[in-house]
Amino acid sequence: MKLLLLLTFFISLHAMSNEQIATLQKIRDIAKTLPDRHGETYENTLSAICLTESSAGVNIIGDHRKGNALSKASLGALQIRVKTARYIAKNTASLKWLLKYSDEHIANRLLTDLNLSAQIAANYIIMLKHARHDYLKVISGYNGGFVNFPYYNRVMKNMKIVRSLIRNGTLT
Repeated sequence: MKLLLLLTFFISLHAMSNEQIATLQKIRDIAKTLPDRHGETYENTLSAICLTESSAGVNIIGDHRKGNALSKASLGALQIRVKTARYIAKNTASLKWLLKYSDEHIANRLLTDLNLSAQIAANYIIMLKHARHDYLKVISGYNGGFVNFPYYNRVMKNMKIVRSLIRNGTLT
C-alpha cells in the first residue's frame, strides 16, 4: 500500500499537460539544430531550464514589477529579458535581424514565439559554454549569476524529470 501511494505521488509530480510536453519538445527540436563549435547540442539543458523558469510554458511572465515596462521582465517559456535577447542577437549572425525592432516588439515575440525564444536561449547557452566551460557556471549564467547553487540545483532536479520523460518516450 505504501509503495502504491509513493508511486502515485511520484507520477503526480511529473504529470504535465499536453501543452507543456509540446513546449518542451519544440525547444528540444530547435536546440538539436544549433550545435556549438564542438558539435554538442543542449536540448536536455534547455528543457530543464524551461521547466525551472516557467514550468514548461505555464508562467510566461517572470519578475515583472508593477509600474515597469513589460519589456523589463523575463519573458516566455525560457524567461528571456529583452536586454539579453538584444545581446545574443548582436553576437549571433542568424539573429541580427532582431536588432531592428523595438523593445516592445521583441517582448511580444518572446511571449508568443517559442521558436525565437528557443533559438535565443540555445545560442545563449552556447555562448556561456564557450566562455565559462564549467557546467555549473553555464547554468548559473543563464540565470544572471556566476555561481548560483540554488538555481543550478533546481535545474538539475528538472534534468532528472527531462531524462525520465525521454526514457519513457514522452520526449525525443
